[in-house]
Order: sequence, then C-alpha cells, then structure tokens
Amino acid sequence: MNITLLLNKARKELGIAKVHAEHDAKTAKAARQTAIAAKKKLKQTRKLQKFTRKIARKAEDQAEIALEKLEQARARVEKLEKRARKEARQQKSPATAKSVPKTKPSLRPKAHVVKTKIASAKVTRPLPRKPVRKPAPPARPLDGARPHFRPG
Repeated sequence: MNITLLLNKARKELGIAKVHAEHDAKTAKAARQTAIAAKKKLKQTRKLQKFTRKIARKAEDQAEIALEKLEQARARVEKLEKRARKEARQQKSPATAKSVPKTKPSLRPKAHVVKTKIASAKVTRPLPRKPVRKPAPPARPLDGARPHFRPG
C-alpha cells in the first residue's frame, strides 16, 4: 500500500477519534455538572428534610397541646352541664314550686317605652292595637248563577 493512502486513512481515523473524544468530553463534563448539581440538590434535600422534620415535631407538639386544651374544655363543659342539671332539678322540686305563687298575665296591654337620644327623656305610649275588621258582607251569587225565574 501506498504511504499516502495510509496517511489519509490515519487522518480520517484521527478526525473520527477527535470527534468521538470531543463528544465524550462534553458527555463527561455534563455528567460532572449533573453530579455537582445532584450533590447540591442532595444537600438541599437533606436540609429540607431536616427542616421538615423540625416543623413536623413542632406541629405534633402543638397538636398534643390542642388535644389537652380540648379535653380540659370538654371536662369544663360537662361540669357546667352537670351543675345546670342539678340547679334545674332543685328549681323543679315540689317544695320550691309550692312556695312561689303563680300569677295570671294581665289582659291589659303594657305601656311601650320609647328611648330617645336623650337618656333622661323617656316617652311612654301604649302599644299599637290591631285594627278591628268589620265583618264581610254576605257573598252575592254570581250573575250566571241566578236561580231559575219563571215569568208568570
């Protein structure tokens, strides 16, 4: 073979190898950048994970405190309901019911107190009464509903 032919073939292989080397170098650079970014992301992820755990612990503590307050409030409500039932039972007892005289409500309307802007000047007037309606006149039959009339 001719030296020139071998030289051309070697140059082509060199060009191809150069292209492959550049491509591989770019791929390696991208891989290094990705690894660096992943490491940064990993650090950020670890920081975020640590921060999230801290927030979760605080939230759990606050939830426990809220549950304790809820239980205290529930106990307080039950205690007050029990006291209210006890007082209601005492008021309904027959001994106290006989000692309080019952009064019938008055049929006369009470005076209606009107407050004005001046606190000392109170005007009293009777409550408005409902207007008295006149009884309705008896219903008249309609024109078409007249009784049969026989002329005589």
